[in-house]
Amino acid sequence: MKIGVGQIDTRVGDFEGNAQKILSACETFVRDGADFAVFPESAISGYPIKDLVFYGKFVDQAQRVLADLTAKLPLPALVGCPRRCGGSIGFSNSAYWIENGKIAAVCDKHLLPNYGALNDARNFDSGRDFCIVDFGGKRIGITICEDIWTLPTIPTASRYEYYPKPLDYFASLNSPTTPQAKKIDLLVNISASVFSSQNDTVRHAGGLLCEVSKTVGAPLLWCNLVGGNDEIVFAGGSMYVDATGDSPKSQCLEKFTECCRVVDTEKLSGFDGDAFDFAGDTDIRKALVMALRDFIEKCGIKRVLIGLSGGIDSALVAALAVEALGRDRVIGVSMPSKISSEHSKDDARKLAENLGIEFHTVSIAEIVAATESTLAPLFAGRPRDVTEENIQSRSRGLVLMAISNKFGALVLTTGNKSECAVGYCTLYGDTCGGFAPICDLYKTEVYRISKLINKEAGREIIPQNTIDKPPSAELRPDQKDEDSLPPYDLFDAILRLHIDQYLSVSEIVERGFDRAVVEDVARKVAGAEYKRTQYPIGPKISAVAYSADRKIPVAVRRGIQ
Repeated sequence: MKIGVGQIDTRVGDFEGNAQKILSACETFVRDGADFAVFPESAISGYPIKDLVFYGKFVDQAQRVLADLTAKLPLPALVGCPRRCGGSIGFSNSAYWIENGKIAAVCDKHLLPNYGALNDARNFDSGRDFCIVDFGGKRIGITICEDIWTLPTIPTASRYEYYPKPLDYFASLNSPTTPQAKKIDLLVNISASVFSSQNDTVRHAGGLLCEVSKTVGAPLLWCNLVGGNDEIVFAGGSMYVDATGDSPKSQCLEKFTECCRVVDTEKLSGFDGDAFDFAGDTDIRKALVMALRDFIEKCGIKRVLIGLSGGIDSALVAALAVEALGRDRVIGVSMPSKISSEHSKDDARKLAENLGIEFHTVSIAEIVAATESTLAPLFAGRPRDVTEENIQSRSRGLVLMAISNKFGALVLTTGNKSECAVGYCTLYGDTCGGFAPICDLYKTEVYRISKLINKEAGREIIPQNTIDKPPSAELRPDQKDEDSLPPYDLFDAILRLHIDQYLSVSEIVERGFDRAVVEDVARKVAGAEYKRTQYPIGPKISAVAYSADRKIPVAVRRGIQ
């Protein structure tokens, strides 16, 4: 068979636009000799639709567009779209087999994720019947995303212990005792599988898809969504794996790229890239760029604005923005105070020159002085402290938001995961903005990705001095981050255990860390929860991102002991 794999980037709610992508891909597939086409989960509506599903007209409109597309498709196709159903919630996440201008079969998603960034169980009813399509003398089993993630090697599989599992059903059909006429010849899974650095490693390098095909005893076609939608990133990397689960006999599409190709199951050719290998920081950089580009484009934003401090975080955000949007759509603003170092001002200017972006310098010295003067009578008799430091940061936020309002450019927030974890940021100051591209990168990762950008460019994009100098918020003279925080190698190691792995203080101490340091970090994490709830969204990269995955009460006495 020749199968057209439509790895498309959808926009939530853009029914007509998504349908046009499907139609255009199908027209190409016909020219390339495809027998049928496959598209990702919820391709008509985009994914995830979250509570939009409860607006019944949203689903009805998606169905109307699906009906119109059905009449136009030039070849059989499997297309994802939500529908009304008779369950307790009233809606299903469904896949439609379309053939000869009609809907020939409907398959509902059975296993509904309700963890991390996904809560399909809140929005949909579970499917009840398993779906097999007869086509061209072949029997094709149809599944949707989570339906195949039930192997014992998958940590989330235990959540579905008491659910009927499509994977078990299709594996039973292909048992040696089953008559040949009842076996399936191909298993298709349309997916919107969330990218994270850990998740991608399991799926590709760990050979999960190969295990699925071996378990079922049939070839597997996995068509995955690509693109960013708010805080979630979908990597693509769609794959075809033959019945043996043998990696050399498998082919894949590129990751982080919208593409539509035909796979010839007899020749296993026509696919580029190597999705079996997680490319580490390179894949993380691609994910960040794609997430930023999609957020800006899908929201209809023309330009972005970045406060350039001369530090590593704002430098990385600016470099990612230029890669995502082009230099003409990025504005950099340096906002020195009276205590800003010359090297910080120079590094900000050099970065802008290296990137070729529009650059402005707006001093905040007078704003800070005026604010302090205004407050002086009220603050009389009290020593200077973090209050005055934060006035500087909030003055910068004032300047950035004013420029944003005047010129219609979205402010990109530049904070990283390490500093956000403990509130080492100023609420309504450096936390202001509409999108936070690196909010799920630990500080050590920020340095790694920055070095990678320079290496891959073959020249200095981010100034070497920015990479080499000790990090500082520069809110008081000679300030260094390590005055308030542990060294970042140690700090990030503790945070990874506490945030990403949900380990308590005592459990982290058992790993060999100093109790006093761990207790201080955990106490700061708990105390900063209220800040993180007000932080702009940004792309999920890790296993546990703040906005997408972590749900912790704000009113917590202290860190988990």
